[in-house]
Amino acid sequence: MSAGDGEARARAVDGGDMPVAFEARNEFEAECARSVLEDSGIRSVVLPAGQAIFGFPLRAGGRTVPVRVLPDDLSRARQVLAEARWTGRSVDWDQVDVGEVPPEVARVLARSRTEAWIRRAHGALAWLVLALVAAGLVVSAVRLVRG
Repeated sequence: MSAGDGEARARAVDGGDMPVAFEARNEFEAECARSVLEDSGIRSVVLPAGQAIFGFPLRAGGRTVPVRVLPDDLSRARQVLAEARWTGRSVDWDQVDVGEVPPEVARVLARSRTEAWIRRAHGALAWLVLALVAAGLVVSAVRLVRG
């Protein structure tokens, strides 16, 4: 069998019939996994999820996005993805020197921290208002019962 025969066989395989090497939570994660597999020389596909409506993809069947590989590559693909996951978790990102933070990135990070504090303050205020309304309802109910 020549190299051309292998390529023709790989093209002839229906993507939906290929085994699933990884179930991603979304298309971005699926494309990242596909990239890791490609870097290891494993051909893989992420089938289109369908049309998106208001940012929510319509998928027949499930909430995950399957990353599919050729049957011969399945065990190796799963091993490569497991090693990549382990490597990613083993990095202590607090110890990694990524260099100077560009000013525009620093502004975005500062703004997101400020927005997080504002969201927390709004949440606390909302809980306080709900507590006051509940207390008022309890006081009104007690007055109705007594009076």
